[in-house]
Amino acid sequence: MEERERARARRRRRRRQQKSSVKWHRFIVAVIVVLALLGGIGYGLYTGVSYVYRAVTGTTETTDTAVDNGNKQDGNTVSVEQKGLDKPLYILVVGTDDNNPSQSDSLFLLSINLDQKTMDVIGIPSNSKIDNRDQTDASMLNSIYEKGGIDLTKAVIEDMFHISIPYYVVVNQNAFKKTNDVLGNQQIYVEQTMEHVDAEGNKDIDLQRGYQTLDSDKALSYLRYSDPKHDTFTRVQRQERFLKLWVEEEHNSFFLTNAWHIWRIWDHYDSNISTLDAIKLVYNASKINKEEIHFYILPGEKELVGDMTYWKVNPTEAQRLVGITMGNLPANEMTQFVTAPTNSTAKVAPESEHNGGTITKPSEPGDESTNKR
Repeated sequence: MEERERARARRRRRRRQQKSSVKWHRFIVAVIVVLALLGGIGYGLYTGVSYVYRAVTGTTETTDTAVDNGNKQDGNTVSVEQKGLDKPLYILVVGTDDNNPSQSDSLFLLSINLDQKTMDVIGIPSNSKIDNRDQTDASMLNSIYEKGGIDLTKAVIEDMFHISIPYYVVVNQNAFKKTNDVLGNQQIYVEQTMEHVDAEGNKDIDLQRGYQTLDSDKALSYLRYSDPKHDTFTRVQRQERFLKLWVEEEHNSFFLTNAWHIWRIWDHYDSNISTLDAIKLVYNASKINKEEIHFYILPGEKELVGDMTYWKVNPTEAQRLVGITMGNLPANEMTQFVTAPTNSTAKVAPESEHNGGTITKPSEPGDESTNKR
């Protein structure tokens, strides 16, 4: 009996040793696999980051293979380069609404002068009046996108400003949400209660007045809202207010953070600018002083034609804006259609709600009672 018990004990010890050996071997294999994965990921990140940094800063030549890997939209992209001191990079940014994707819901002309280190953003009201050639009929600018897409829209705005616009970016609602998710929710003062009911009777916009943090859905509602008077001018003002928050966010970030942001979101845009060129643009724009970044709204005034309200463009003032973007005129040459800079650290409402103070809401340019700002 004792011999039998000793034999059982020996067998139990051998099984425990075998199990321990198997577990130890598995642990070693798992550690090796994890280290290999981390090494591969680390090397991939290092290679990618190093390539992007060298390509953007121009510290090394890039191979065709590397450029192909760095550009996510090679088929339809064009090279981004500034031709001269008075020829800034003009980029047309068009936002579309999923409820009516064939129309342009918001339009901005972005001017970046890398040599003079200035950036100008011109908001273009979507109801801007576009006369036909014989002046017998007119269309709203937002309907031009439906007729001829980005190419015709770009051609019409080129004719409006008498400039060439080589580059474009089209942003739909999903792309906007993705961008906001990447950059982070923004805190902003909603200047009035905003509500809207869609064609099916559902409330698709529901924002209350006051300071709040807007997630992607609420931010989209804030930008899409049009008051009962269809006041597109104040709508453009809101859109520029929000856009400034994004610009400040990227301006205050490290280059690698900006590059990572662009890399994640650029695939969601329709653009003839490659991902790598977009990263280069953001890198160069980040070196522009905040004081040299200006926001404007296309000069004009309201015009009522039948039951339609148009934004009648002032061609003389539009050319003055072009002169500013080219550096031929100082930025303070334009006073009436400038939107005030944001201050993300100042928590002051556009209309004072405390201490009995009153801040008059600025009147809209084009109204007879308008005073220059």
